[in-house]
Amino acid sequence: MRILLIEDEEPAAAQLRRFVQQYHPAATIVAECQQVSEAATYLRQHPAPDLILSDIELLDGNVFALFGQVSVTSPVIFITAYDTFLVQAFEQNGIAYVLKPVQYAQFAAALQKFERLRQSFQGAALQQLAAHVAPAPRYKTRLVSKSRAGLYLLEVADLAYFQLRNGVTHAVDGQGRAFVLNETLSQLEALLDPTQFFRLNRTEIVQLSAIERLEPYFNDTLVVHLKAPAAATLTSSSHRTPELRKWLQG
Repeated sequence: MRILLIEDEEPAAAQLRRFVQQYHPAATIVAECQQVSEAATYLRQHPAPDLILSDIELLDGNVFALFGQVSVTSPVIFITAYDTFLVQAFEQNGIAYVLKPVQYAQFAAALQKFERLRQSFQGAALQQLAAHVAPAPRYKTRLVSKSRAGLYLLEVADLAYFQLRNGVTHAVDGQGRAFVLNETLSQLEALLDPTQFFRLNRTEIVQLSAIERLEPYFNDTLVVHLKAPAAATLTSSSHRTPELRKWLQG
């Protein structure tokens, strides 16, 4: 059994290594990734693993963004501290959903489910099942902002960027008007088309069509200047800059 482990917390990763060894001593963890970008790179360059064990909230965002960046044909056991992503998990190759703190009995039950599926759908049949579980992603085209004045329907195509302000998510349109959203930035990252939207840092997501120009800044960061009339200035974090350069090239 070849397993890809996606987990950004070392204590949790160490526990999963022990559980894998305990359950299936012959199993091999072929790679460990702490970020969505690392997992995407691995899956592009290597054969699909038999199974993926994955946390959901990672260093560079929500793991569901991975499914918009690369074709994932392996079944996934999601292991997370949050119970709010259950529906998305089973829309994206999920065969089991295990909540932290993980108990060995829960982990073993999830592995047993995987083995039952593998026995029933050998080889290509298992990949075909995964393809049916994970249809082509459908991204949000409209968001809703609630205020005292009522509900605002926001067309995603009209939004220039998203920004976390004092712990609250705001959507800002091309005119510079800000609207409060209930979604977190990580949730938005999974809901938005990754070819059009990019997470610059922990507090900002930008739309490609809103960018006017970029200029180098210190420590390998980039200043992102947006088109008027929004005319905002955003900054990429240093660890996101390489992915931003790739994203801009299409």
